[in-house]
Amino acid sequence: MRITCTQTEKKYLMDVVMGRDVPTVLIRGGQILNVYTGRVEQKDLVLAGRWIAYVGDYTKSGCIFNENTKIIDLDGQVVVPGYIEPHAHPFQLYHPLSLAEKVCAHGTTTLINDNLVFFSQLEVNEFIALIEEIDKRSPVKQFWWARLDAQTHLSTKQKHLFAKERVQPLIDHELVLQSGELTDWMPLLLEDEKMHGWMSQTEQNRKRIEGHAPGASFLTLSRLAAAGVTGDHESISFKEVWQRLELGYMVTLRHSSIRPDLPVLMEQLSKEKDVPWHRLMMTTDGATPPYLKKGFSDYLIRTAIQHGCPPIQAYQMVTLFPAIYYQLDSQLGGIAPGKLADFNILSSLDEPTPLQVYVEGERLAENQKVLHSFFEMDWKSYSKLKWKMNVKIKPTALQIPQKERQSFPVMNLQNPVITKMTIEELPLVDGNVHWDDDDDRCYTFLIDRKGKWMTPGVIRGFGKGIDGIASSYTSSNDLLLIGRDVHAMAQAANQVIKQKGGVVWVQNNQIIHQIQLPIAGSMSPHSVDQLIAELDPLIENLHQFGHPFDDPIYTFLFLSSTHLPQLRLTSDGLMRVKDKKVLVSSYPLP
Repeated sequence: MRITCTQTEKKYLMDVVMGRDVPTVLIRGGQILNVYTGRVEQKDLVLAGRWIAYVGDYTKSGCIFNENTKIIDLDGQVVVPGYIEPHAHPFQLYHPLSLAEKVCAHGTTTLINDNLVFFSQLEVNEFIALIEEIDKRSPVKQFWWARLDAQTHLSTKQKHLFAKERVQPLIDHELVLQSGELTDWMPLLLEDEKMHGWMSQTEQNRKRIEGHAPGASFLTLSRLAAAGVTGDHESISFKEVWQRLELGYMVTLRHSSIRPDLPVLMEQLSKEKDVPWHRLMMTTDGATPPYLKKGFSDYLIRTAIQHGCPPIQAYQMVTLFPAIYYQLDSQLGGIAPGKLADFNILSSLDEPTPLQVYVEGERLAENQKVLHSFFEMDWKSYSKLKWKMNVKIKPTALQIPQKERQSFPVMNLQNPVITKMTIEELPLVDGNVHWDDDDDRCYTFLIDRKGKWMTPGVIRGFGKGIDGIASSYTSSNDLLLIGRDVHAMAQAANQVIKQKGGVVWVQNNQIIHQIQLPIAGSMSPHSVDQLIAELDPLIENLHQFGHPFDDPIYTFLFLSSTHLPQLRLTSDGLMRVKDKKVLVSSYPLP
């Protein structure tokens, strides 16, 4: 693995330390944040290639220097370890390399990634080939999870996606650091043999198991801990944080576009005495591109400090503590001899956005820009990640079944991802559904990517007067439609199909927004900055049409995701998540 020090590298490192060979880099005149002691000290930094050889007064190091050593003089700036994101979802319209390029410029040098979208589309050997290629291409280190369950309802034909022979090789792979996150953990508590086998295998491999238990009681959390869950990122209150800490969990504090919980959690934690900071980490939890305008891990540090977190602990939560938890601390997470030379140069500890970013001893970014772009990749070689539908959607197909119109379960958006169900009579004119101008309900349909079925729905609270939006960016990888005009919805759907994935909005018979997502229907081949430029006007326009939330992109993703309450669109039909009851059945696509 790339973070292992080879025998040749170790010999050179020791030759530098012992004064037998010349260092590659000397950084002097700065302060070093020692995350092991919690102190900031005036020290120099000596590098031997990818590795740190010495930290201290370089004149007393015993090292020899000549014209082959690059000397970098700092003027009191602070050097801190590279940041670690422990819970990334690297497919939020960007892909793993474009995300890595963007966040590297903000000081994040290690990502620990969800595998769900890739794993659900690729054979296991193809997925392993993909993550190994990313490992070679990406200067930012990228590790992975092994999902044990899907976030969506699986049809009978999809059950094989989480078969033992597909999941087991991932749990054993060196780039995979944990199993999870467990969004469907009830089988674990109900003695599911397959799930328990995977948990046991993960524990035998000395890897972590990430839970996903929003709102779970202390008893449920206790049972999950007994089953082997070691961490969780779903706390939204101080009480929930503390319960998890009491049970031995590693607790990841979240600050995302849909759950900006960090200010409240930090204000409450900072009032407590003897906070076990070493059991806490921080995450952006799948930041969408617009979020990244604020930063990434540097934004978390800044937010934590602004809301009462001691600065040293804020840095430790995105450096040393995740490195220890994921058993990477022999190479990552701190600035000390024998560690990889991943570090950031800051103007001060109060400004976590770096002036310069070094990865494995090489300067990779400066002033929030990477010096050499690395996000491009030949995705065409992964043919199964091509999103395509071989059907044409007709306006006449987009109808609520007549027998359901008098009493229909309506999805009321409570936030971008949570829905609440109400049973409502749909407005009919001449036997057809007719929306008044002030009615904030829209049609929503989920259409099978293979053209076999479609599921009808009605959504309230997404916006008013929207003619038709289509998105292939969904948890189920199927086609989602939202709107009031079936002709516009069909036009938007057919444009997404034509361009092989994306988001299209048709208003007044014109395409007013269009984003191409040809990689698995969820990801663009373009840079994050280009995606931001494409998304900003779409989101601004949605707000003008009455959309009330900051991040509507997540609504496209989660309307087909069955790990959150209350109503979801699935291959079987409109499903109530709590009891998996189908309230309105899907039907064949006409």
